[in-house]
Amino acid sequence: MNEIARVFLPVVSAAGLSISISLAVYLAIRYLAYRRSFPVPHQFDFFWVLGTVFFAFVSVSGTGPLEGQFSQRFLSWTVFATFLLWSYVAIFVADKFLVEYLLVRVFQLYVAPPLRKAMILFVFAVAAVVGVQQIFNINPWAIYAPTSVISLGIGIALKDAFQTFFAGVALSRILRIGDWIRFNELEGQVTDMNWARTALRTWEGGAVFVPNSELQKSVFQNFSYRSRPQRCRVEVGAAYGVPPQKVKAALAECARNAEGVAQSPAPEVLLMGYGDFSINYALTFWVEDYSRRREVTSGVSTRVWYAFKREGIEIPFPIRTVHMAAQPPQSQAIDPQAVLSKVEIFRLLTPRDHDALSGRLRRQVYLKGEVVVREGEPGSSFYVVHKGRLEILRKVRGHSVAVGELESGQFFGELSLLTGEPRSATVRAVEDSELLLLDQADFRDIMERNPDLAESIAEVVASRQAHLQAHDASVPEPKRERQSALSRKIREFFNLKREKV
Repeated sequence: MNEIARVFLPVVSAAGLSISISLAVYLAIRYLAYRRSFPVPHQFDFFWVLGTVFFAFVSVSGTGPLEGQFSQRFLSWTVFATFLLWSYVAIFVADKFLVEYLLVRVFQLYVAPPLRKAMILFVFAVAAVVGVQQIFNINPWAIYAPTSVISLGIGIALKDAFQTFFAGVALSRILRIGDWIRFNELEGQVTDMNWARTALRTWEGGAVFVPNSELQKSVFQNFSYRSRPQRCRVEVGAAYGVPPQKVKAALAECARNAEGVAQSPAPEVLLMGYGDFSINYALTFWVEDYSRRREVTSGVSTRVWYAFKREGIEIPFPIRTVHMAAQPPQSQAIDPQAVLSKVEIFRLLTPRDHDALSGRLRRQVYLKGEVVVREGEPGSSFYVVHKGRLEILRKVRGHSVAVGELESGQFFGELSLLTGEPRSATVRAVEDSELLLLDQADFRDIMERNPDLAESIAEVVASRQAHLQAHDASVPEPKRERQSALSRKIREFFNLKREKV
């Protein structure tokens, strides 16, 4: 028994030491990948296990009872295979950690797939040449010299392949996976790049493969180069009877703060010319993410229709239009009396005043995300929420903070209507909403006939302002003083005289 142990102890020791070293290095690499949240593919595990087996076999092949059992030629090829396996593993680890992690993730340096593959192939070829020279004692250059003519012929035959390969390497400096490009009449996103060709996915979802040599020789446009915003354009016509400045303001507001639209450069509206039926305008804006260009353009175009509808701007079209007087469907009818009865400040009005206001309410529709009024801007309109839901935003330390919501039956804009003050908060539609609008001119006759209404309105408005100012950093004034100040402003704004007691 002791004799058997003495004979096989060197074999077991050599194998155990080889496996222990390999396992320690493997666990260290796995631990480093885990700490850096870096995924390691399963093929790494396979080649590591295979390399460990070869390494252990080479370690024990010359020890104990195995000494002299294998031919020198077999051992040389085994050592060479082991060397190539570990060379591949080392190159794989260097590519993943030094290139993909350190250069790409940490230093944000892009290394194109063709260039990475070329570097791996070159280093592996150098390792193979070194292995042949050191293990077999063969000078590779001595083998290459007699076959130079054959190599020349092979090089000529593979000229196009080399040209395509180096074109891919050159393109890697200006083209990345994920970029959007336009090549000839083709537009798509780069999904893959290899030595031979670049794969594109078009807007329709089709896959197109372009040889790198063709791409390098042609002119193509890269919309994603250096992540610069790209300009989009919406063209629309407006009736001749609408002042151009009004149309430009409405169009600019459509792109302002729209989802996906870059804030800088700012949107621009140009009057392009006078057509047969309309004045033609172009709204230009910029998008950060080119892949959303169509989606963002569609959203802005939709806003244009709703904005023109609210502002009474007609979009002419060259057909004969016959206007027929007809009642709207019963499902879309609005009962102004029912709407006004939900507004607290109008409940003390006489039936005559209710009828007067009901005929002056104007219906406006806002899409989800559209801003109705903006904090700090001048305004003279009052809104009643008929359908939908809106949020109230105020600036606190430079940031917009939601301080409340508005639903059906609630109102806003009373300060601008009653005192002419700028908007005290921003109101934005949380969902598609239908509002009823009332201007100062529409309300002036009511106030002149009911001077005492200023006190009731001031009480309601003071309560609402106390809620909004609860989110302000400044200390709010007492409610009674605020109510008195509002009442005085309302009377001054509408030139109302206080009745003598």
